[in-house]
Amino acid sequence: MVDVIRVEQRLQDPPQFFVIPADEAIAAALPLMVGLMTRNLIPGLAAGMVAYILWKRVKGRNGLPGLAGRIYWLTPRIATPFRSFPDSAVAEWRA
Repeated sequence: MVDVIRVEQRLQDPPQFFVIPADEAIAAALPLMVGLMTRNLIPGLAAGMVAYILWKRVKGRNGLPGLAGRIYWLTPRIATPFRSFPDSAVAEWRA
């Protein structure tokens, strides 16, 4: 008997909810759900669409790893919770 191990072809693909990435689905679903719970479907739907578009724009082309990289490189060391990481604002490294 041969055990078959299935390996996904693209391991770096983000998890998806139907056809859109899960983080974008969450960004759109939260305002929509708040709108449904408060019986304001149209404003909730509009807020969900705006949140989805804004999150896509903030995330950019590189996805969540690109967003994390931008946050690391653009925030000053004082404002970041990762104080043990090397300083990203150093202009010149000397050995």
